[in-house]
Amino acid sequence: MRILVALDTNPYSAYVVHEVARLAMNTWADVTLLGVDTRKPHLTQGPSGLRSEPIVKKMEEFREEFLSYFADEVASPYSRTQWSYELVERGKGLWEEMCVCKGRKEFRVRIRFGSPAKQVLAEAQEEQSDLIVVGCSKGEQCAWEQDRNAPEKIVKGAPCSVFVVKEEKRPNKIVCCLDHDSVSQESLELINQMVTLHQTDLALVGLTESDHLKEEVDRKMKEILQYYTSQKIKAWVSVVDVSLLDRFIEDAADKGLIALWMGHQSLLGKFFSQDRVEKLVRRARSSVLVLR
Repeated sequence: MRILVALDTNPYSAYVVHEVARLAMNTWADVTLLGVDTRKPHLTQGPSGLRSEPIVKKMEEFREEFLSYFADEVASPYSRTQWSYELVERGKGLWEEMCVCKGRKEFRVRIRFGSPAKQVLAEAQEEQSDLIVVGCSKGEQCAWEQDRNAPEKIVKGAPCSVFVVKEEKRPNKIVCCLDHDSVSQESLELINQMVTLHQTDLALVGLTESDHLKEEVDRKMKEILQYYTSQKIKAWVSVVDVSLLDRFIEDAADKGLIALWMGHQSLLGKFFSQDRVEKLVRRARSSVLVLR
């Protein structure tokens, strides 16, 4: 799994780094910490001048915070222990063989300047990220200081799953609204990791359009339940009619972390529009995981 972590200089970003480090300890994911700043850097003094930028200093702190979770350098998947020679393009028609050191898994710190949402989405597209993690302010703001709607824009435009971390509190349960026909194995496994990370129960919710389909949906949801039971995760299944979907999701988002399967051909995506997803991200008191 490739995780992209969108960060700025505000306290909610510091909390996100801790959450991602804990997730990475379970998954051994490739991780990129991406700092974004709308202000143009002062480059008159070259790289040394860039070091004085607030976002650069903050990313140095985030790097050390993340790596502190992997104090055992021998066991850490991010320890730089593998040396090799690689050809690196240094200019037009010029290649240089350089000695590089890598870990078993990639860990990178990058900085982009410009529109936060645009830069995060560009990075996710270029690096083929599987999951974007982004923090935001609490309450009904869910804002970034330099771009108020950045989290919502990222959720809307992301080519992959997005985890919006909204509160510094452990959820009492994870409520997962799934499309019983098309939910991906990767999404099921990510939910598994979230449950393990927060040590909480899991509620699986299937959707039905009419009573005569309820038994079929219930049967398929129980198949998903068997997967989680085999992983020793405590879970239960319920089926909700789409006419009650808005109220159900609103209530669930107030009580715990909510996960929504919004992949291609998703039944949930058919009845829960992108605008409503953005509204949920903005207004929910708890974190929101949008699965794709």
